[in-house]
Amino acid sequence: MRDDASLRIAPFRRSPSDGWVGTLEFPGFRAGNVVARLGDLPAVDDRHLYFDLLLLDGGGRTRDNHSGPCRALARTQSVEERSRFVRLVAELVRHAPDPTGGLEAAHPALTLVRERGVATGALSAAAQLLDEAASERAVIESLADMLEMVLGEDEACHTLAGVVAGLARRRGIESLDAVAPLVPGVPGDLDGRVRHLNERGLAAQLGYIVRTVGKARARHCLRDITDFDLVPTAGMFGV
Repeated sequence: MRDDASLRIAPFRRSPSDGWVGTLEFPGFRAGNVVARLGDLPAVDDRHLYFDLLLLDGGGRTRDNHSGPCRALARTQSVEERSRFVRLVAELVRHAPDPTGGLEAAHPALTLVRERGVATGALSAAAQLLDEAASERAVIESLADMLEMVLGEDEACHTLAGVVAGLARRRGIESLDAVAPLVPGVPGDLDGRVRHLNERGLAAQLGYIVRTVGKARARHCLRDITDFDLVPTAGMFGV
């Protein structure tokens, strides 16, 4: 596993609305249309902080939410630990909301981080839960986000080119049809079609990988290739 100092930070599709909210003592962070924040509700739990994750609509109103005591954060936790928690959870869930299902796919993962916190192992387990329940679109966007942050777009595309070629050779040319159908002017042999898919960029490459190995296995497959746990880390965001 490479250390954080080696990461090339190249933010992927960050929203202009991203940023810190709340107070220093009870921080929150907005990532896209989700807000992760902490509060103090001693009547609910007098030993732990309270966690809310809000899904906002286009007008900034709460459309869905996940809330409950955060047993991973005692009320004695430092401001730095609180800030790290909300930032990493917001980044983890950034792409998870479904246009129609809201936060339905995110509830098991959010329950897990409320119980276990944001150490790498817990975040990896939470990401696996998200991948299993979320849409293909959400998984692709989440993986693209992490790959661009740890590798940069060009290196990520170069790395995935080999993954795509290897999968296509093992699964056969028919596996390309759903993501990269034959188009005029593109050679119809396997190498030509793989080259065309890789030239279409990161989203197309990830779309092929996710459809070929499945949502639940894609992150693990790429972990083996990139030597990174493709989940948010404190070093990526300076918290």
